[in-house]
Amino acid sequence: MAVREYGCIDTPVPPPTGVHVMRGVIPTRHVATVVHYALIVPDGVRGIDRVAYLLPGRGSDANAAVALGLDGFLAEYLRAGGRPFALAVMDAGESYFHPRASGEDRLTVATVELPRIVRHVFGVSRVHEAIMGQSMGGYGALLAAEREPQRYRAVAVAGPAIFPSYDDERRSVGDAFDSPADFARYDVLARARSLRGRPVSIWCGRRDPFLPGVSAFARVCPTAEVHVKPGCHDDGFWRASAASLLQFVGARL
Repeated sequence: MAVREYGCIDTPVPPPTGVHVMRGVIPTRHVATVVHYALIVPDGVRGIDRVAYLLPGRGSDANAAVALGLDGFLAEYLRAGGRPFALAVMDAGESYFHPRASGEDRLTVATVELPRIVRHVFGVSRVHEAIMGQSMGGYGALLAAEREPQRYRAVAVAGPAIFPSYDDERRSVGDAFDSPADFARYDVLARARSLRGRPVSIWCGRRDPFLPGVSAFARVCPTAEVHVKPGCHDDGFWRASAASLLQFVGARL
């Protein structure tokens, strides 16, 4: 792991030997634009019934998430003898993975429509599931797990975009929620207790602006594994934390 200027970090991407990527479009009525997906699949494994859904950061998409190096990190995990599973990634958009007044609802796409695609592509009726995320997608992964705490065998996120209050959100991105009531309805801190005792791993850089939200989550959900490491809120940290997050979910799928 190479340490860079200002405390940010990055790490090289391993070669993606041993996995392949399948791409397509998710049929949905919950988003007005086309939503793409990418499946990173171990070579030579039939009837895959273990999957981790990964929700990228704001403005990212499935192809950009793969280009970040996820295929290489999954391949490295498999070469080290990890239990095979697939990664399913979707376009993140801008709407913060919860139902919006505009009618957009990428949370439903992530938790209902993408899993339907996965089961169809892999030809299975049920899958063992985990959920992962980065930044805005980390918030979405935690929200999804809080709504269905028994569904996911593991939750693993990096730099989740958690706001301690609606005022904090207004001073930051400013458009992640439609109103104070909307924030209260989808506040992951308010419902963090539902994940107590569940397998949750959170990685956050010391220079990440969302560290206060992560610290607040850790206080409400003390059973979560929270790792605060050197790093920023950037692609370098997503890469630097990827191997650990994949190992966490792989051991529990």
